[in-house]
Amino acid sequence: MRTLWAAVFLLLLALPAGAQTLSPEDRADVARVEAYFNAITTLKARFTQIGPRGEIAEGWFYLSRPNRLRFEYDPPVLVMVVADGFRLIYYDKQLDQENAWPVAGTPLGPLLAREVTFDRKAVIGVSRDPGVLRVTVVDPGKRDEGSMTLVFSDGPLELRQWTVVDVQGLSTIVALTNLEMKPVLDPDLFRPPERKEER
Repeated sequence: MRTLWAAVFLLLLALPAGAQTLSPEDRADVARVEAYFNAITTLKARFTQIGPRGEIAEGWFYLSRPNRLRFEYDPPVLVMVVADGFRLIYYDKQLDQENAWPVAGTPLGPLLAREVTFDRKAVIGVSRDPGVLRVTVVDPGKRDEGSMTLVFSDGPLELRQWTVVDVQGLSTIVALTNLEMKPVLDPDLFRPPERKEER
């Protein structure tokens, strides 16, 4: 399971030699994606996470912008991931250990910000299929470290999954189902996990 989340925290495979130049249609779709995220206050969904070796984990995903989220894994997975507004915390329940990073410095940081604005240098690809929109982004300061592709159903626009490709070329997919927009969420969902030694 650590390898699953390692891909998420490394984020962002080397870019292909010719990164896509954004057309006016691409820029318009990127603006739609920004507006979509900026309209989200809270979100709840089931998620399925597929790791680079085919590992599968499921659970519930909760989001409260800005800077709060929770991945609650179904048993037998014994980890939890929580962003409490300041830190993104990976907690291993079995070992009673946690690792933490500033939310803004993580791959999901830009999507959790008070205002979502993609640096145009960050967007390296926009593609469309009937009813599907894909936007691929990188960290502009670390363009050789990987990418994240956000996948939306289009009609109306709705986030369906994201794929993270790390510096080693390994992919982790998170797919969302049963998505609820603007549910009432208990603030305690985003409290840091209580470690046994603190009880």
